[in-house]
Amino acid sequence: MENIEKKSNPEDIAKTRLIAIGHQIPELLESVGIVSSDAEVVLHCKDLESWQSFSKDEQADLVVIQCPNVFPDTVQAITEKTMSSGATRAVVIYHYTQEVARELMEDSSSIITPLRAPISPEDLKSVCEADLAMATIRNSSLELVPLNEKDDLLQSSDSESIPPRKYSQEVLSRVANVSTSIDCECPHHLSALLTSLTVFEDYCKMCESRNEEDVMLHALLHRKTAEARAIMEDALTVLADVEDIELS
Repeated sequence: MENIEKKSNPEDIAKTRLIAIGHQIPELLESVGIVSSDAEVVLHCKDLESWQSFSKDEQADLVVIQCPNVFPDTVQAITEKTMSSGATRAVVIYHYTQEVARELMEDSSSIITPLRAPISPEDLKSVCEADLAMATIRNSSLELVPLNEKDDLLQSSDSESIPPRKYSQEVLSRVANVSTSIDCECPHHLSALLTSLTVFEDYCKMCESRNEEDVMLHALLHRKTAEARAIMEDALTVLADVEDIELS
């Protein structure tokens, strides 16, 4: 099909795999360093409709899609196609959307990371790196997960071993849109990272209970992700205090 360009390379199967939807997305990902010697675009389509018409579900770790107008059925279509590809997350760059569609994208169970255009290259880079970190953790074998003497692979992810969450998705969404006095976009980046961590935490918890073969791995990843989330929540608390951002 003329609207679809497949770019997979059999010699680079260890690379991080990206699906790019939108005319300028491959170039944009390359310009911010997401496409590199360790990551490649395995499929490029000009728009969502072209991707949906592609008969084979090309496997990937992350989807980056430019979708000017997002409606509830658009969110559903992106979610279904992303899950079929095996990707952990889909970064959606949009211009206009309805409130109900925005709420669907920002829901804690959503696999979509929404970015309202216009966006800065730094914002795209930060969000993609955070989402790709989740994919890297998910795809790591148990032998590659650093352990210490306190880790018990047979320990279940019970409530006593999991740090409780400090901030709801509503709070994180509000932080993502606040204006700050500092030049960098740390509050926005932290909220995006925390959202990705909480979604992956839930993902590991569900996999732990559904897949008996990987129960130990997912129990460990669930606890490790929760610990990382707790650390970043503490960082957000400090930043919010400095910037006088309300987190209640």
